Amino acid sequence: MTAIITLLGALLVLVALRDVFDTLFHPHGQGVLSEKLMRAVWRMTRRVVRGNHRMLSFVGPVAFIAVITAWGTLVVLGFAMIIWPHLPDAFAVSAGLDAAEQDGFVDAIYLSMVNLTSLGYGDIVPTADLLRLLGPFETVIGVGLLTASISWILLVYRVLSDYRSLSHEIALLMEAERSSPTALAGIDPSVSASVLADLTSRVVAMRDDFAHSPIAYYFHPRDPRHALPVLLPSLIEVVESCSTADRPGALTFQATMLDQAITDLLTTIAEEFLGSPGDGAHEALDGYRRDHLWASS
Repeated sequence: MTAIITLLGALLVLVALRDVFDTLFHPHGQGVLSEKLMRAVWRMTRRVVRGNHRMLSFVGPVAFIAVITAWGTLVVLGFAMIIWPHLPDAFAVSAGLDAAEQDGFVDAIYLSMVNLTSLGYGDIVPTADLLRLLGPFETVIGVGLLTASISWILLVYRVLSDYRSLSHEIALLMEAERSSPTALAGIDPSVSASVLADLTSRVVAMRDDFAHSPIAYYFHPRDPRHALPVLLPSLIEVVESCSTADRPGALTFQATMLDQAITDLLTTIAEEFLGSPGDGAHEALDGYRRDHLWASS
């Protein structure tokens, strides 16, 4: 029985570490546990808020905290299951504690949490050699989780900054299209091509960000002026007008590139988040808008 409990505990620790690796270091950034947890938080909140974009904007931070908490909980439970069968015989307790009473699973969880957080109270100390090595090992994992969480925050912040920058640029372009007497397709082709080229690079970067850091998808902007699902239809119209311009050359070529970049972005969103690959860019855009409650289902 001791071997089975120990094996299950080690398995929980390995699941947590594997998920951390897949989420933060794997090229596609998709841990099985973290991905399912983020989607569950997103879908549950969507059903509850019913179009309240302010409430939906909290999903990203809540999902982030939920994933970090899940990792820490798995590690704590895993090491607690490894420690539990050896309580209290393989441990020495400080004066004032009854060693015979320090044999419950709660005591094992307490000791595991002390090790993970490197508090080192010293009231319960292992005497067996392997168990003495277990504490520092869990502390190393705890420090690693803290470091990984901070690195993840910085990564997500950079991705969200790029998202806001892209959406702001598209919003400015749409405002210029509405207020200017001349549309983008009607000005100097070299200038128009330069504008489209900048947007192409940003859209490509955003597609990579969604693929490598999926949690960014669940950070929902409150303001429609900063929401890609709202802005992309207007951008697609501008791209189409530039693609059919009477002056072929750099402008139409760059418009074609941007159109393909938008298609790649929407295809990635459909495959990774909507579960509907192969339906086409327009269907993916409609699904993206519905999933973020910017269009009726």
